[in-house]
Amino acid sequence: MEISQASVVMAYLLVVVLSTWLILHLLSYQARALSKDANGDDGRRIPSPPSLPVVGHLHLLKKPLHRSLAALAARYGGGRDGAGVLLLRFGARPVLFVSSPAVAEECFTVHDVALAGRPGLASRRMLTEDCPTIATADYGPRWRHLRRIATVHALCAHRLAATATARDAEARAMAGKLWRLCRDHHGSSAATVSVRSAAYEFVVNVIMSMVAGTRMPEDDVLRFKTMTEAGFAAAGAANRHDFLPAIRLLDFGRLKRRLAALAKERHDFGQRVVDEYRRRHHDDASPPATRTVIGDLLRQQERSPESYDDDVIRSVCLAGTDTSASTIEWAMALLLNNPDVLEKAATEIESVVGASRLLRESDLAGLPYLRRVIMETLRLYPLAPHLVPHEASRDCVIAGGHAVARGTMVLVDVYSMQRDPYTWEEPDEFRPERFEGGYGFMMPFGMGRRKCPGEGLALRTVGVALGFMLQCFKWEVVGKKEKVNMSEGSGLTMPMAVPLTVMCQPRANMESVLMTL
Repeated sequence: MEISQASVVMAYLLVVVLSTWLILHLLSYQARALSKDANGDDGRRIPSPPSLPVVGHLHLLKKPLHRSLAALAARYGGGRDGAGVLLLRFGARPVLFVSSPAVAEECFTVHDVALAGRPGLASRRMLTEDCPTIATADYGPRWRHLRRIATVHALCAHRLAATATARDAEARAMAGKLWRLCRDHHGSSAATVSVRSAAYEFVVNVIMSMVAGTRMPEDDVLRFKTMTEAGFAAAGAANRHDFLPAIRLLDFGRLKRRLAALAKERHDFGQRVVDEYRRRHHDDASPPATRTVIGDLLRQQERSPESYDDDVIRSVCLAGTDTSASTIEWAMALLLNNPDVLEKAATEIESVVGASRLLRESDLAGLPYLRRVIMETLRLYPLAPHLVPHEASRDCVIAGGHAVARGTMVLVDVYSMQRDPYTWEEPDEFRPERFEGGYGFMMPFGMGRRKCPGEGLALRTVGVALGFMLQCFKWEVVGKKEKVNMSEGSGLTMPMAVPLTVMCQPRANMESVLMTL
């Protein structure tokens, strides 16, 4: 008997539907068990919103994620008088959302080791398995090795001081490019500038000068920017493909293919940086006059190949740039919306540095108001609004009796904590003066052993960039609008929803200095 093509298709669809139903049924059972385990038999029950089978609370999440999670905590977590924790379920995975500064501090002091893991999410494994970064590597020997290498060869105080001239040089290059753009802008002395693009190019070249002793071509900067932003989007805390195996199995949107392509591009990009350094210095009998991270690691590789393989070197080369560039963009947006603060910061720079020379990184120590501007920016717009996700590697009990089971993902609501009206006066206002004395709870770089080791470099990089921008140029909102759109986008690092485009004009008293660049 001949079977029609339509019958074959219907049979295939029936098998897919039945298989999917079976998988979802099993996952629903597993999710209920995990939710029970997450609260523990001996611990107090953690508040939790009503959930759906299989998807858990994923249907409640909206964009931007940090605001959606904060709203859930405010509604179901008992408010300020509650426990400061909320239990969610992303598919079958229990998620602890921490919204209390006291509980966050307890998590990363008393339970720091137990909560030092990283969730083994499928998208993150596919993206970084062959080249994990310090931020994404799971807690263990490899993470300790990567952190030690980065600290010793790039991020310790001695190396940061030694590479200050490189950051000054890149800031001069940025200022020179902006000045030429203004000069060549159809005979006008002002030009339209994308702050994020200018900041990103500056940050990338700061890192490249430290890592490889060279600048990155503009096309490669754009490629690296696209690659990094795609990686952050894939590594978010609520990627449904990570928590719903049925969706991952059917690969809606061809995510696996896109992640595989992105992982290969990331691998090839990092390897090319290493190989080009090898070629440039292949015939050198002695080390280069200027020490670089790759140069140091390649010399270590000769002594200990198994500990300093190319995977390790690529991991250091691909250090994040998105966070510092975003902070520069947010700071400029805040300054434009608060012209009195902008003028006060520019006046401080003029009084300390003057107009006869360009600012240097060593001047930052004498610019306390500029430092307060940066800290206030990080308070309002932290690098990652709920930090890089943590994971409990063993059972623990927090907040006076709430049991957290092994395998629970932990998110920390840094964004809301740093805007808490009980801690901060007029918390949504941009007021750098609040940092003249003591200040409330802040953890924009995280806390504990998984705290970002690049804090010192980030503060220097952002400080130099903003210092140059304010010293050398006047800035205005395009179209003479009253305010910049401060809407927050979605992503691990919370970008601006509407990229900041502004009018840039050289300051008259800096023209003679800018002409020398």
